[in-house]
Amino acid sequence: MNVSIVTPTWNRSATLVRTIESIESQSLRPLRHVIVDNLSEDDTPELIARYKDRASYSVVHIRERDSGIYDAMNKGVLAAGGEALYFLNDDDRLLEQDSLRLLSKALSGAPEGISFADVLVANRDRGTSKRRNHRQMNRLTLAEKSICQQATLYSRKAIESVGPFDGDLRAAGDYDWMIRALVRHRIPAVYLRRAVAEFAEGGVSSDPANASTFLAEMTTVANRHFSADIRARALRYRRFWRKLPWGLHWCPGFEKADRLRVASRIALGTTLIPDPLALFDF
Repeated sequence: MNVSIVTPTWNRSATLVRTIESIESQSLRPLRHVIVDNLSEDDTPELIARYKDRASYSVVHIRERDSGIYDAMNKGVLAAGGEALYFLNDDDRLLEQDSLRLLSKALSGAPEGISFADVLVANRDRGTSKRRNHRQMNRLTLAEKSICQQATLYSRKAIESVGPFDGDLRAAGDYDWMIRALVRHRIPAVYLRRAVAEFAEGGVSSDPANASTFLAEMTTVANRHFSADIRARALRYRRFWRKLPWGLHWCPGFEKADRLRVASRIALGTTLIPDPLALFDF
């Protein structure tokens, strides 16, 4: 499966270096890396020019004004070829050399959907990180939180069927897209129980200074897609039933639609097998 990577950027050459190096280290080389540059005023153009000269794959530099990260991502989708798309921002990195290969293998189990895994959230000032896992992804889980963009590989067929990211949103456009995809369109997905990427605290969605704005937008998106009953059941599920084996099934008010089309896998080397923990999730 050929994969293209899209990186929106703006005046972040110091961290974009790390992003590029993590892509260059991948055992599965991308078909194309599209960097959507919002007219950076630092040395980003020179950095990308050197990168283009040495890369063994196509590097496309789109340098024009955009209206936000989701506008940039949509531009990247149009410029990228390939059967699958991965979005890696200018302060993110792929963790291991097989990260992209494993996500791609997982996506082969849902070629018209998505694959997703776990991520690490790094506090670079303290030199620490914490894992954000995406196990037990169902409608009630999704009513309260999203799957991290850095954890997700999108098939082109999924993006074509679900549509573009909402460019009017500042920080929750990927959340809105994920709800439309998994709940409204019921596309299939494969979850890989492995951390594949790292992103730093301090972005729009993780910076404490932006927390209230981000949470307000998340709430707006959740209310756009979910009824008050589903939101209430999601709260009960998170507080109690999610901690129990088969908790979703026993959560009061359980509906078949609460289960999404998600298969769970673990990696043994580069081989994927069913995740035994998934037996207890639903």
